[in-house]
Amino acid sequence: MRSVRLSPAASSPVQFTMTNREDACAWLETMLRQFRYITLGKLDKGVLRTCIAKVTSFSRAQVARLIRQYLRDGRIRDRRGAPTQPFARRYTSADIELLVEIDTLHDTLSGPATRKLCERALEVFGDQRFVQLARISNGHLYNLRHSSG
Repeated sequence: MRSVRLSPAASSPVQFTMTNREDACAWLETMLRQFRYITLGKLDKGVLRTCIAKVTSFSRAQVARLIRQYLRDGRIRDRRGAPTQPFARRYTSADIELLVEIDTLHDTLSGPATRKLCERALEVFGDQRFVQLARISNGHLYNLRHSSG
């Protein structure tokens, strides 16, 4: 069996990078298959990893993870995306609408003042719509004000 030798000097003049992550992963998978990564020696594997990192602009750790995925699954796929179980929402769209209503009635007061209004609406006037907003932190109140709702 013939060994494929790669030299670092041969890969240094190449000055291009891939901007599309899917294309880079597909190219990486092709390179690993074409050079038969599993059969390469330690030196050749290191040179190939360096070349892949230069061309794809992935970090050394990213290249290692993608190669590990290729060795395990026989292919490389992008596993990034939305989490399978996102965080549960504490404040509903009804709470955001209520906050908007308070802000329009009181000309958008400061966070602590708005929170105090929500506390009073629940404790003094017994308005059960304010159960969630009565316990809101100032920081989260501002986050809700800037949310898309």
